[in-house]
Amino acid sequence: MDQKMIFQSEYGKVQKNSTTAILLCLFLGGLGAHHYYMNRVGLGIVYTLFCWTYIPLIISIVELFLLSGRVRRHNEKKAKEIAGKILSV
Repeated sequence: MDQKMIFQSEYGKVQKNSTTAILLCLFLGGLGAHHYYMNRVGLGIVYTLFCWTYIPLIISIVELFLLSGRVRRHNEKKAKEIAGKILSV
């Protein structure tokens, strides 16, 4: 019971919402806001630096269709990491 509560508490801190990521990509994708949200700061900085070229905006339109899968994989990875830490204790 305690392990489940610890897992839910830790997972709630790192879990990302796909709706939030998609909305950030839709409205602020050219600035890389969705990358900052997903803790991909390096890529977010690149998008921000090159936003005046409109290339990040074009790429973010494509990323709209890929983002929900990326969020799901991120959440699965974090869940496995947290479960591994709890079980090893």
